Amino acid sequence: MKSNLKCINVSKYFRNNNGFKNQEYVLKDIKLEIKENDFITILGPSGTGKSTLLKLLGGFLKPSTGTIYFNNKKLEKITPLISMVFQEHTLFPWLNVEENVAFGFDLKGLRRKDYRDKVNESLEQVGLFNSKNLFPHQLSGGMKQRVSLARSLAVDSEILLLDEPFSSLDIQLRRNLQKLLLSIKKDYKKSMVLVTHNVEEAILLGSKLILLEGKPAIIKNQMDVSCSSYSDRYSQEFLALQKDLETKIEFN
Repeated sequence: MKSNLKCINVSKYFRNNNGFKNQEYVLKDIKLEIKENDFITILGPSGTGKSTLLKLLGGFLKPSTGTIYFNNKKLEKITPLISMVFQEHTLFPWLNVEENVAFGFDLKGLRRKDYRDKVNESLEQVGLFNSKNLFPHQLSGGMKQRVSLARSLAVDSEILLLDEPFSSLDIQLRRNLQKLLLSIKKDYKKSMVLVTHNVEEAILLGSKLILLEGKPAIIKNQMDVSCSSYSDRYSQEFLALQKDLETKIEFN
């Protein structure tokens, strides 16, 4: 089945402590489609609901108005076919790397022999097979995020959502993990949606870039960034687009 995730006129508000609807929506009339093998990157100033949109796409939140469809069915709750990597890793400190990656299988009551190969394959993909017996406190920040990625790969989801997973990492490690994401996309044929504050990262990784703007936030712009000139961070086209987007974000 070709994966497809679609937002139709999706808006979101949160209720205050008294239970009344807030006067202002966080997101308003979002129209967005994620097709098979897309890599969507989402940019916007702080407070524009980027993470809220990602949680809506993952079924962690329900739209206040509008509808989200996944493979032509209304998305009403989380599904193992859509996985999410959060800004902060969500590893269990009492489990080693291999056990953290296998946690979802254990939760379903599956036998180790039934999922061992998938766990090992995902650990190989992120370069952590030889570290599978280490515990989270023995890992660097980048290694912890790679474990989170491996866990998402092991469950064989169709769509991978990433909420600023590299924001706390230094530039070299960040670039190494950017290359890893592109490799995962190529090898696993996954659709991905990445929320980031880093304009360079959004252009470099994305096939389509979404710019959120305003309060409530709307999709101000959608642009195709899949051409080869946007795969070189030093090309004139890349630098011109980066400057333009940074200016738009700075003054909004």
